[in-house]
Amino acid sequence: MAPENASANLAASRNGAPAAARQPQEIRGVHALVRWESPADEVRGIAAGAAVLLRDHAVLPHQIGFAVPNRTWAIQLAQACKVMGVRASIAEAGEVPSGSAAVIFDFRTPERNVEWLFVVGCTEGLMPTAAATGDDEASRAAQQDQRAAFARLVAGDRPHVVLSYFAQADVALADQIRLPHRRTITRDGVSLACLAPTRFIGEMGAARPTTVGSQRFLRDAGLN
Repeated sequence: MAPENASANLAASRNGAPAAARQPQEIRGVHALVRWESPADEVRGIAAGAAVLLRDHAVLPHQIGFAVPNRTWAIQLAQACKVMGVRASIAEAGEVPSGSAAVIFDFRTPERNVEWLFVVGCTEGLMPTAAATGDDEASRAAQQDQRAAFARLVAGDRPHVVLSYFAQADVALADQIRLPHRRTITRDGVSLACLAPTRFIGEMGAARPTTVGSQRFLRDAGLN
């Protein structure tokens, strides 16, 4: 999808009309891969994007879904949503979510029927999980299962999909949660690991979405 369409649907919703009404030819498939500077920036920014959709009545809460890599990310995103005034609940495996709230769910669980899907934490080391990156048969099978789950999330018939990852993290955090990195930088005296998007995005080939900086995503949403 062309760069100018990456977050145009969110901007269209902000301008008072549902994206489907504003851009009928550009509403399906993966719209963008949003690059954030840190994990905290990512969860705050994605929650803010959801808040815009609700503020402008583009969707109802239950039409928004957030796929996350693990429960830690689910809890952090739920807290960010609460700050932004977005009603969101964490769905446990096999649980039917509340019809009045956005749903936060593990990306490996069965997909949810939502209009807007934010796939959060698409960073190598989180997707696939560290346990699925070994050389043993069990790890390879787990990675294949997660690859299939990711592919279902980004299927072309889903109306609105935004992928999201963070490109830097404190080296201590990256090492603690086993995020692979080959390079570090120092900013304001803090050592930061430089991270990459999940390999699953690289495997999308021609369907890989355009990468959009976080500032553009927030600007198009009217948030900066």
